[in-house]
Amino acid sequence: MQQATAIVAHSLAVCRRQYLVWRNIIWASMTTNVANPLLFLYAFGFGLGAVIARQGGVDYLAFVVPGMACYSVMFVASFETTVSAYARFSLQRTWDAALATPITLTELLLGEALWAATKAMLTVVCVLIVGVVWGGLPSIPGAVLALPVLFIAGLGFACQGLLCTSYARGFEAFSYFFTFWTTPMFVFSGVFFELTRFPPAIRALIWLLPMPHLLAVVRPLTTGMGVAALPLLAHLAYLALFFVLPFALARRRVAQRMFD
Repeated sequence: MQQATAIVAHSLAVCRRQYLVWRNIIWASMTTNVANPLLFLYAFGFGLGAVIARQGGVDYLAFVVPGMACYSVMFVASFETTVSAYARFSLQRTWDAALATPITLTELLLGEALWAATKAMLTVVCVLIVGVVWGGLPSIPGAVLALPVLFIAGLGFACQGLLCTSYARGFEAFSYFFTFWTTPMFVFSGVFFELTRFPPAIRALIWLLPMPHLLAVVRPLTTGMGVAALPLLAHLAYLALFFVLPFALARRRVAQRMFD
């Protein structure tokens, strides 16, 4: 019990440290992490919405709003645990300083993931608020229920970023991560259109990614359609897998680089 309490306390301490640093650059960060998704939402929601009346059985704007919420949690969490985390690891040596305290490597990485997911949720909330204002969020209670799911997914995307960071030898390495991992999830996973538009073989490959499973839960909730219990548990289990497995691999690799 004491060990679990220490893990939680130390992970939260790491998260708080990142928050205190971020607070000093909040407006520059908000410009990238909030304005960018909102520009996409406006461009696609009203641009394509002018020629596509409905998608997935709902108005196109209502289809795009949850898509942009899912994209936002993926992008912000991934960026924070790749470019930003690598700077703390390799350039600023923040991780070395943290490990000189009673904080363990597990707690450090958990704190990094927790902060990335928390930061991503700020963007998600802004997207959902704008969705309400623009009339693109049919079910506000459903959107509230979707927030914990989005947070779990944010932890997963953060750990996927940490796994990439654990192998990176320079900032150039992240071009592979964003080009071959996050971008395919952005353009192929159903953010802007239904997966049924792809051939069956392509759809099978797409469902191997975590993003379609996130959208399969969030979109029905925000549009008021609801999700059956068994599919919900299956999607959540798949999202949890993409949190646990990358975290374990990232921790092992970082330990090798820092302690061996």
